[in-house]
Amino acid sequence: MAVPPPPLFTITLDEVIADLESGRRHPPVSTPPAWSLPSHARPAAGSLRSRLLWLVARTLGGLHPRLARGALSALWFTPWVHPSARATTALPARFVPWSQSTTEGDLHGYAGGHGPTIVLLHGWAGRAADWRHPADDLAADDWRVVVPDLPAHGASPGRRTDLYTLGRAFAAVLAEERPVAVVAHSMGFPVTMLALEHGAPEPEHLVAIAPGRKVERVVAAFARRMAFPARLADELGRLLESRFGAEVWTDLDVDRVLPGLRATGLVVHDRDDDEVPLADGRAIAAGWPRARLEVTVGLGHRRVLRDEGVRAMVAAHLADAVSAADDPVVLTA
Repeated sequence: MAVPPPPLFTITLDEVIADLESGRRHPPVSTPPAWSLPSHARPAAGSLRSRLLWLVARTLGGLHPRLARGALSALWFTPWVHPSARATTALPARFVPWSQSTTEGDLHGYAGGHGPTIVLLHGWAGRAADWRHPADDLAADDWRVVVPDLPAHGASPGRRTDLYTLGRAFAAVLAEERPVAVVAHSMGFPVTMLALEHGAPEPEHLVAIAPGRKVERVVAAFARRMAFPARLADELGRLLESRFGAEVWTDLDVDRVLPGLRATGLVVHDRDDDEVPLADGRAIAAGWPRARLEVTVGLGHRRVLRDEGVRAMVAAHLADAVSAADDPVVLTA
């Protein structure tokens, strides 16, 4: 006996009643399936390769710090990702692949929604896929959302990079997309400041989530995490100066840029952030003329990015900021 083909769709009596009560004439449309954002295989923190480089740095540095420069360079300029971030991530169907060619290489990511453009920017060793929940919220709130992977991150090519390279790449994104707002996480905030210094148009609104502030703090935190002796931490500083010049410490210090920011700002920082201290978020909000600080508790450095309360806070801030732009007092270039 031939088996009859399955029905095109099934509908229950409860669904029929719900349709009648709501005035619908047709069964509800099913949610489109999610799609996957491919990513390059990224070097994982705690991998055998990272452990070997650490061992080489410690061993050679014990003989003479300068002998460890090669291993220090590989450790510092590689965005080592958490093992869970290496997997392909499903994204809502409202988004489509996005790409842009820049002088720093081709960038990939995703975009979706309709309305004024917002760009969401990951931090060091982050990726565009980290923003999938906030991006979906904002796209549903009538924003066009662009989420790039910067060089050597996520779906964009490269294995090693530095903040200067990321700043130039992001400047190209801002020049092309002309967003009304940027939401940046962690080291994405200093990258945004570098992009503005490269001549990118300043957005009207900026949101900084767990923002980094000074590169010397990052060097010190990196050395502590790696259990490097003081002589290796000092050698890493000399390595940066030899590559970028002594001005690297001021170039990557956002404090000097904050007073000139015209954008309205929101700084969100968690009290329990163990990667970037809350003191940095407080200092950034205090030095930024048109910014306010919101302190969260118990979310740490990364969970703050996907927390529903934080997502709602950011969406409300952006909606209010854009609405206030209709007031008679408007900043002009």
